[in-house]
Amino acid sequence: MHMEFTIIKAVLPSFAIALLGYLYSVKDSKLDMKSIANLIYYIFSPCLVYSSMAENAFKFQEFIMLGSSVIVLIFSLMAITWFYKRISGLNGRGVYLPIIFMNTGNIALPMAFFLYGNEGLSKAIIFHLVNVMLLYSMGVFMVSKKTDLKEFFKIPFLYAAVLGIITATISIPIPENIGRYMSLLGKAIEILGKGAIPLLIISLGYSLKRTRLSDVKHGLMGAGLRVIIGPVIAFGLIAIYRFIGWSPIEDGYSQVLFADMRITEAVIVLMASMPAPITSFLLNEKFEESPELAASMVLIGTVSGIITIPFILSLSQKYILGM
Repeated sequence: MHMEFTIIKAVLPSFAIALLGYLYSVKDSKLDMKSIANLIYYIFSPCLVYSSMAENAFKFQEFIMLGSSVIVLIFSLMAITWFYKRISGLNGRGVYLPIIFMNTGNIALPMAFFLYGNEGLSKAIIFHLVNVMLLYSMGVFMVSKKTDLKEFFKIPFLYAAVLGIITATISIPIPENIGRYMSLLGKAIEILGKGAIPLLIISLGYSLKRTRLSDVKHGLMGAGLRVIIGPVIAFGLIAIYRFIGWSPIEDGYSQVLFADMRITEAVIVLMASMPAPITSFLLNEKFEESPELAASMVLIGTVSGIITIPFILSLSQKYILGM
């Protein structure tokens, strides 16, 4: 019963807040979402990234494990999507983005925080950073056949993550009076970062107003590949990590001793179970690569996540965390 309540506590608030954002979009469709998105992008998200990374010790092996998971998930689903395109007769490159990339921001970061606290949030942020960097480089190239490295290096939370890692790993002695002001600054950054969590979910709900169902058949198939095959690959990856010793486990292992690794595994599964990001639709729309199809996959995947995400999380809680 405790396990089910934990999952409900993480999933229900997220989707309830997203619904609130959607309902508000029906009431007020002229809200300046560009300004709100800029606030999230340039202020709230970097503060969230910095405060989470600075409060937790950076572990290079963990970074490799999370980053490798993102790469394997994306390229595995890319191959599956290519095969699906061949047998379904779909044309264009727009089908790739909403299947291979995950919404590791709007819903996933709040859920990681609700489920696993600041430690889970910091791990989810590492996963999110790699996913977003690939989306804005490889993803843009896939739909436009060109990429702008200048834009890639303008991603604010990339620098916030680097600064957070430096803060967590390098200890510099500073005078006590300066330390007090630094502590106040850190608290202000932490408060701003926590503000990103509800804003991220509300912005997702509001943005869904822009998406429309235009191709239910391919929309269902694409959403299914994203939210079902993704977690299957993630569970397979975890089995491999355990087999090769990246994620230690043995008969009679101590859950307390290896709790950190179990949370890392759980975060990988959580991120892999996410639907497509709104950004995949926006990029397809910008470069005129099947935006209607992408919108259907995003909408169907997000709505179906109400059912699929709790199911995947229950498997994760049982077989990974042993709850």
